[in-house]
Amino acid sequence: MRGLKTAFLVSCLGLVGTVLAGPGSAEAEKNYQEGLYYMRRGRVALAAKEWEEAVRMSPEYVDAWYDLGGAYFLLDRPDLAEKYWDKVLELEPKNVKAMDSLGFLYSQKGLLDEAQTMIQKAIQSDPKYANAYINMGFIMATLERTSEAIEYWKKALTVDAENLKARENLARIYLAIGKEELAIATWEEILKIQPGYAFAYYNLGLIYGGRKEPGKAIEAYSKAVEAEPKFSAAHNNLAYLYASQKKVEESEKHYLKAIEGNPKYLNAYSNLAALYQQTQRIDKAISVLKSMAAQAEMDPVVWNNIGWLYASTGRHREAVEHYRKSIGVAKDYPNAWYNLAESQAKLSMTDDAIASYEKCIELVPNSPQNEVTLKKIKDLVASRKGK
Repeated sequence: MRGLKTAFLVSCLGLVGTVLAGPGSAEAEKNYQEGLYYMRRGRVALAAKEWEEAVRMSPEYVDAWYDLGGAYFLLDRPDLAEKYWDKVLELEPKNVKAMDSLGFLYSQKGLLDEAQTMIQKAIQSDPKYANAYINMGFIMATLERTSEAIEYWKKALTVDAENLKARENLARIYLAIGKEELAIATWEEILKIQPGYAFAYYNLGLIYGGRKEPGKAIEAYSKAVEAEPKFSAAHNNLAYLYASQKKVEESEKHYLKAIEGNPKYLNAYSNLAALYQQTQRIDKAISVLKSMAAQAEMDPVVWNNIGWLYASTGRHREAVEHYRKSIGVAKDYPNAWYNLAESQAKLSMTDDAIASYEKCIELVPNSPQNEVTLKKIKDLVASRKGK
C-alpha cells in the first residue's frame, strides 16, 4: 500500500521496573531499588550499574536482568539488551515481558520473522498481555498488512480498554488509509481517557488543517499548547494558520514560542523570517535567519536566504558575503552561485559575476533558466568591451 509508513506508529518496549522485584538478597534488592531511582530520573547508565551489581549478588534475580536489558536498549546497546533478555528466558522460560521485548528488539533490527515468532510466543504465554498485541500490530503495519495490524491493536484494547498506544496506532493508521472520521473519533476517545493530552490535540489539528478547516485546527492546536506550553510543533502550526489569516501579531507570538520551546526547531525560524519578510520587516527577518544559522551552520540554504534578504534591500556587499558562506558550506549549490552572480553584477564585479553565472550553468547544464543566464553573461561581456 503506497503511502503507509510505519515510522509514525508506536511499537512498545515494556516499562522498566514494573514487575515486582525478586528473588534477590536484601543487598541486591537495595541495588535494584537504587537502579529504579536513577531510571525514573533519566540517568540510565547509573541505573544499569546498580542492576549489574544486583545480578552479580543474586544471579537469579529475574527482574534485575530484565530491567538491565531495558537499560542497555536505551543506551543503544542492543547486543547487551538481547543477551540480558535471553538470560531472563533462561531463568524463566515463560517470561512474557522478555519474549515481547526480544520481539520488539528483533523488529527494530528488521528481523521481522524472528520478531513475529517471539511475540507470538508471548501471546501464547499470556493472552492478556496487551503490549504483545501492540508490537505484533506494528510488525503487520511494517509488512503493509494493514487489516491485520488493525485487528491486533483492537485485540490489545479487548484486554486493556484504555491502552493509549494501541489507540494512537489505530488513529494514525486510519488516517493513513484515508479514514479520517475514524481517526478523529479515535483521537477523541483518547482525550476522554486522558483529558488534556497535548499530542492528541496536535494530531487533531493536523487532520483539520489537512481538511482545510482552519477554525477547528486552530482550536485543536490552541488546546495542545495550553496543555503543553513548550510544544514547539503545535506553536509553529498554530502560527502558520494565524499567518494565513493575516493575524500577524498572533502568528509572530507563536513562532517565537515555538523557538523558545525548542531553539533547534528550524521550521519556526524560517517561517518567522518569512512572516517578517512579508510584512516588510527585513532586518528582523535577517536577524531570525542569523539565529537559525547559529543552529544550522552547515545548511547552505540559510546563508543563501540571508544573502537574498540583504540583496532585496540593495545591500549587495553583505549579500555577497553570505552567498559565499553558502557556497563555502556546499560548493555545488547552484542557487547561491546564481544569486552571487546577481549581486556581483550589481556591484560592477563583472568578471566575478561572469564566472559565477558560468559556474551555475556548469552545475545545472539542463536548466531552462540557462538561456536567460547566457544572455546575462553576453550582456556583461559586452559591457566590459564597451568600457
